[in-house]
Amino acid sequence: MPIPDHQRLTRTFFRAVNSAPLFQRFFEGFGVWTSMALDGDSEARQIHEAWEALRCPNRAEIEEALARVNDISREKARFALTERAKKIGVDGSDSMPLERLALTMFLDYRKAFDLTYEFHEIEKAENLHTMIGRLPVPCAPTEPQIEKFKSALVRALSGEGNGPRMLVEVASPHPEKWMAAIPHETFVSPDFRFAEQNSNEIVAQDRRPLYEMILIYYPAKGVLKLRAGRGLSKVVQVAAHFATEILGEDAGFFRAHDVVSFSPLVAPGFDFPRGPKDHFRSVRTTMIRFRKHSSESFEQTLQWKEYSEDGEDVLDQLDAERVSLAEIDVLSLKLRFQFPDGDRDTRTVELGTPNRYSLDETERDRYLERVLAGWGFLNLEAKEPRDSAGLP
Repeated sequence: MPIPDHQRLTRTFFRAVNSAPLFQRFFEGFGVWTSMALDGDSEARQIHEAWEALRCPNRAEIEEALARVNDISREKARFALTERAKKIGVDGSDSMPLERLALTMFLDYRKAFDLTYEFHEIEKAENLHTMIGRLPVPCAPTEPQIEKFKSALVRALSGEGNGPRMLVEVASPHPEKWMAAIPHETFVSPDFRFAEQNSNEIVAQDRRPLYEMILIYYPAKGVLKLRAGRGLSKVVQVAAHFATEILGEDAGFFRAHDVVSFSPLVAPGFDFPRGPKDHFRSVRTTMIRFRKHSSESFEQTLQWKEYSEDGEDVLDQLDAERVSLAEIDVLSLKLRFQFPDGDRDTRTVELGTPNRYSLDETERDRYLERVLAGWGFLNLEAKEPRDSAGLP
C-alpha cells in the first residue's frame, strides 16, 4: 500500500510503552540493541535518548517500523486495534496502553498487526463522498478488470494533474468491502522543527506523500465512498469507471443522494436511545447550525460549553430560548459520543446536509454509522428497486 503520512514519534510513545523487555526484543530484531548500551532495566527516557542517538545503516527501516507502531497506537485506531487483539487472543489486551499493545502485536502477531495497519491507513480518512448505487452488486474483480480500471483512470484523470505515473494500489481482500488507494505523486512541503528540546538546531522533516484518492465499496449495501481530491467532477468520473470496469454496470450506476437527514430530531420523544448491544455511554449535541423558516437568509450557530455548570447541550439551549425544532432547518449538527473507558474516550461526529458526515472507515466509526442509520440520521442503502436498474 502507499506510504502513509506518519504521526510524529516523540518521547511520549516510549513512556507509554514503558517496557524495556519489549524494546529489547524490538531492537534486537534489527541487530542494534547491543550498540545502544541499554539493558533490561533501562527506563523509557534512556531508551528514547539511545534511539535518538542511534546511527546505523538500517536506521530508516527501524524508524519505519517504529512509526507504524506509533501510528496504530493513536486514539483514532483504538477500536480497530483492540478488536483485532481480542480476536487473536492477545493476553491482557484490555488493560494495556495502546502503545504497548501495538508493540506487542508487532512482535508476536505480525501478520495481524500488518493487516490492522494496512486497513487503518485507508480507513482513517474522514469526509468521504458517498455515492449510492441502484442496488447491491457483488465485487470480486479479476486482475485484468483491475488493470482496465487503472488504465481507465489514467486516461480520464490525465488532465487533472495525475498523469501516467498515477498508481492504483488495491488493498488485500476484506470480507465486507473492496478498497483501493491512489497516493499523491508529489511530496508536500517539509516541516521544520527544533532537533531537541532546548536546542537551537532546526531540522527539516519531510512529510510522507498523502493519499490523492481513496475508494471503498460495500457490496452488501451498494454504497461507494470516495475521496478524490478537489471537485465533484473527479468523484463522478471515478465512480463511473469503477461501475463499468469493476462491477460491469453502466456509467450512471452510482449517484449522489441526500444521505443525511435531521428528521429524527423532531420525532416525538426522540432522545438518542441506546440499544441493548450499544456500548456508548451517552450522547450530547455540541453544535447546531440552523436557519429559521421565518428568516431563511440568516444562519445561526449554537455551541455547547463543555464545562458549563448547568450541563446543557445545544438542544437544551434551543429549548431555553424557546426555539422549536419544527420552525428551523438544521444545516449541521455535532454529536459527541461518550464511551465507557474514561472521560477522554469520546468521538465527535459532524453531520451536514445533504451528504456530509465526518465519520471515517475505522471499526468504531462504522459502528457509529450503524447507530446513526438506526436512528434515521443516515440513509446508506441502494435507492432504486431492482426492476428499475434494467436487470432481469
